[in-house]
Amino acid sequence: MGIGVRGSQGTTQNRWPPFLAAVGAMALAAVLGLAATAYVALRTLRGLRLDAEAMNAVGSPRLALYRLHEGLTWVSVGSVALSLLACVALALVRRRFDLALGAVVVIGGSNVTTQILKYHVITRPDLSQGPNSLPSGHTTVALSIALAAVIVAPSAWRSIVAIGVSATATLVGVATVLGRWHRPSDVVAATFVCLLWAALGLLTAALVGHRLSGNAPHVSVHLGALIGASAVGGLLVLWGVRPQAGMRDLGLGLISLGAIGLACAVSVAAVARVADRHLG
Repeated sequence: MGIGVRGSQGTTQNRWPPFLAAVGAMALAAVLGLAATAYVALRTLRGLRLDAEAMNAVGSPRLALYRLHEGLTWVSVGSVALSLLACVALALVRRRFDLALGAVVVIGGSNVTTQILKYHVITRPDLSQGPNSLPSGHTTVALSIALAAVIVAPSAWRSIVAIGVSATATLVGVATVLGRWHRPSDVVAATFVCLLWAALGLLTAALVGHRLSGNAPHVSVHLGALIGASAVGGLLVLWGVRPQAGMRDLGLGLISLGAIGLACAVSVAAVARVADRHLG
């Protein structure tokens, strides 16, 4: 009996190094990515110019813009609160207080950090282009909820959840660029903020729950995130979203909107993978 307990404790201890390596790599990538994005987009002449050009490289029909703007109006303090309550409720139904706390850390930390960075830390040197808007608050709201959702979702549902939340976060991020509310760098920076807090949320859940699993992650969680982001691209094409005239605008549009979709998909896939493998 005692040997069994010691063996179980040893197995659990052996699971901590790969988990800590995963969340540590996630946090490091987020910090370095955020710093690099902010520096290039705000402190280099080429970055400032390309960022502004990328924002204007793609045009949208009036009906598409109306739909996108209408969707963005749902991003509010109230929607954040309701989404947080939904994530916490799902985790508690599963009797997983650890995951509920992790979701609170992700959503709360991401949104508070974005507001502090945008209004009190990061400055835009060229004020002729308007006040600082990096990171994007709308994207932070959408992606932080998305990452919290894949953390609290049961393993059997996680792939389906990844499709929906990846698509939603990508659509919100792209909509802010198409509506000229944000530059592409603002959206990408927001994904790094959310990824950092997702790593901290996963760590919090593991420390509170005192349990780590050694499950093999489902490949479908990665595919789900990519499918969700890719579906947004198809939807935008159906709505008539097109690059402005010229191959340069085509390239800038594909790169900027593609980067947003990829950033959202990779963030969801990475968090879903760690949750699937280590938290259950």
